[in-house]
Amino acid sequence: MIAQSTSAPAVQPAFDGLRAAFLRDGGLTLDQRRGALKALRRSLIDHADAYVAAIDADFRGRSRHETLLTEVVVVLSAIDDTLPRLKRWAAAKKIRLGFPFWPAAGEIRPQPRGVAGIVAPSNYPLQLTLMPLIGALSAGCRTLIKPSELTPRTADLIASHLGKTFDPSVVAVVTGDAEVARAVTELPLDLLLFTGSSRVGAVVAQAAARQMTPVILELGGKSPVVIDRSADLDMAAQSIMAGKLINAGQTCVAPDYVLVPRESKDALIAALRRAAASLYPQPENGDYSAIGSDRALSRQHDLEKNQRVISLFDLAVAAPRHTPKVIDAPSPDSAVMQEEIFGPLLPVIAYDDIEEATATIRGLPSALVIYWFGGVNDRLDALISRTQSGAVSINETVLYAGISALPFGGIGPSGWGRYHGKAGFDSFSHERVLFRQPRWNIAKMMRPPFGTHADGILKLLLRNK
Repeated sequence: MIAQSTSAPAVQPAFDGLRAAFLRDGGLTLDQRRGALKALRRSLIDHADAYVAAIDADFRGRSRHETLLTEVVVVLSAIDDTLPRLKRWAAAKKIRLGFPFWPAAGEIRPQPRGVAGIVAPSNYPLQLTLMPLIGALSAGCRTLIKPSELTPRTADLIASHLGKTFDPSVVAVVTGDAEVARAVTELPLDLLLFTGSSRVGAVVAQAAARQMTPVILELGGKSPVVIDRSADLDMAAQSIMAGKLINAGQTCVAPDYVLVPRESKDALIAALRRAAASLYPQPENGDYSAIGSDRALSRQHDLEKNQRVISLFDLAVAAPRHTPKVIDAPSPDSAVMQEEIFGPLLPVIAYDDIEEATATIRGLPSALVIYWFGGVNDRLDALISRTQSGAVSINETVLYAGISALPFGGIGPSGWGRYHGKAGFDSFSHERVLFRQPRWNIAKMMRPPFGTHADGILKLLLRNK
């Protein structure tokens, strides 16, 4: 059984069950962690087709291939990356202590933080639920999960799937509206991971702070593409369009706008149109996904109003899909440049030198990732040193976010904390310090009443080296 609800009161019993289990039995042992991850892997494969159907229904049209690749395969790959490394990650680490602490010994022992919470979003409703869960289980945490209410069929399937896979003392799922999510964020959790908008993330951080709950916030942002003069425009356009149009742009690491040398802007736009046509020669055949809600679709129309737009498809697509478009040189203070787009609109802006490009990035909302197309050169070094982002990806978009071995997370308004792979294990673990002092030790000589031994040790400590 699992804790399902359409109201907030069911949250507390689910949490209480997890907390009682942690107080009684502690976190999961290494063998239990391995078993949990293997069970999750097997059950996810068994439920893959059901997730394809549920996500397709929730989105009103979601590519089967996109769901399998971005929601299922990414999670399976993360489990496969974790399992053979977990024993090493969980091993205690000896710390050598020098003079004057010798012969004392130090050790760092990773332990489960306790009861973790995961509040997941709707754009990748399965992946962004299970990827954090992999980190929590690998660290041995017991976990409370709140899937997004905006994808209700998927949320119900997650609840059913995980309820069949795990005992509720290990993983509990609560479903319901925003009030249920709020109730989760107000619990005295040992760690909370929230994925969503910066606006809601600020509210979550405030709620967690009242309980002194540490948080990982994955908040997205405006991720720029910088085209260098050394770039192959056709190669860049293919990667940009692949990253922008997967899930119809509803991806936190999707390219949000493009900075291109002024003399190459027209050629790049032409290359973007060719790339879009080659990727989606028949966009109504199911490969090109829909926008997840009428509200989100209406927002895309609002963002492109009064802008110079260039369609990336020869023919417009029907709602709830949205025709992808280039927005030519929008004003920096326009909504499309001040908000994360989260859809298939792509502003293209000309620049004259790398100083102008970096100044543009610094003047806009925080970037989760910066994409660079071109050679590894002094201009790339300038970009990296003069800007901030969670990651920099060179000559590729989006792909890095699905690689479990690479830590994932933002900086500043684009997020706090990291997960995926070892970073996820570390975030859901507490590095507990053990210090051992033998009966005979130098430290005793530094206690009062002070004498010649203390003077000699101080002389050694204060010497110039």
